[in-house]
Amino acid sequence: MSMILFIFSLLVCLYTFINLMFLPKLAAPVSPPSLAICIPLRNEERNVVKLLDSLKRALGPNMHVYLYEDRSTDETRNLLLQQTHQDDRFTIIDGIELPSDWAGKVHACHQLSLVAKEDYLLFLDADITLMPDTMPRLYATMRQENASFLSGFPSFPVPTFLGKCLIPMQHVLISQHLPLAFRKVKHPAFAAANGMVVLVERETYLHVGGHQAIQTALVDDLELCRTFKQHGHTTTLVHVAPYVSCDMYATNGEVWQGFLKNVFRGMNDSYFVGSYFLLFYLVQFSLLPAALLFPSWETIGGLALLLLARYRIDRMARIRHVWWLHPFATGLYVLLLATAMIRRARKREITWKGRVYS
Repeated sequence: MSMILFIFSLLVCLYTFINLMFLPKLAAPVSPPSLAICIPLRNEERNVVKLLDSLKRALGPNMHVYLYEDRSTDETRNLLLQQTHQDDRFTIIDGIELPSDWAGKVHACHQLSLVAKEDYLLFLDADITLMPDTMPRLYATMRQENASFLSGFPSFPVPTFLGKCLIPMQHVLISQHLPLAFRKVKHPAFAAANGMVVLVERETYLHVGGHQAIQTALVDDLELCRTFKQHGHTTTLVHVAPYVSCDMYATNGEVWQGFLKNVFRGMNDSYFVGSYFLLFYLVQFSLLPAALLFPSWETIGGLALLLLARYRIDRMARIRHVWWLHPFATGLYVLLLATAMIRRARKREITWKGRVYS
């Protein structure tokens, strides 16, 4: 058994290092002909000032920011008005009541797309921070990849314990499961995206139906990517972490609830796929107790190989000082996914930002 664990760890480590070689870096900046930055905001008062300061430094010629204020119950709207006063590069859109057959963020993005008329649409989350030359780099990379849909996973500041364990697992999942060499294959099975950063060609976006085509999706990024692929368009995943960061969740509770709503949905609610991921990361978690209870060169070496793979992932993701938590992270991920699968089987509702989804 110890030798099996060692071989498993060796294969995971080798695959991780080789796979990450195929994740494209952002190209040298090229100004887009016209770009709409589309941002939905609901109860985002802690992020508004930082977001807008970042955007003001990053905006270039032919770029305009559309802010959809989605009926927030906090100070989001007032802060938006204060921060964009007399700045004609920003347009605030007051949100309408959410229809019963739409998911909140998807509806907000759809409303933004109805207003924006630019050639390219960049959908960002409100907790994003950009480097000044990020947007022309994204556009240049889309051209370089010959794609009409581009996305990537940002770097993540991780202030809480659950944040340190679970948030970076997004990079781990991509690095250890998506064959990045085939990221542009048009089959929906190869779909990978992160809704925090999604750049689309507007004409193609409209052709596939945009967010209206996925109006009930809680995992909107993956569903939109799949929709592009289903219509025969090229999508790509690129390395944005050096240029984009995301203050994703501020508390342990937000981390758990935020991932609980989409961790299983991202697998199309497939119990077969979910069981595979449970087993894969349960084996990784088992290396720590195996190394402690049955120390040998196989168990200790296997654990070291997994930590080496995780160190490589975190270094590329610009996430520091959490790689050594990988055994705990995999254990918590297994618990999170199992909880989500059980909740789905019991048809439990999901609550997020004051809205309830069945």
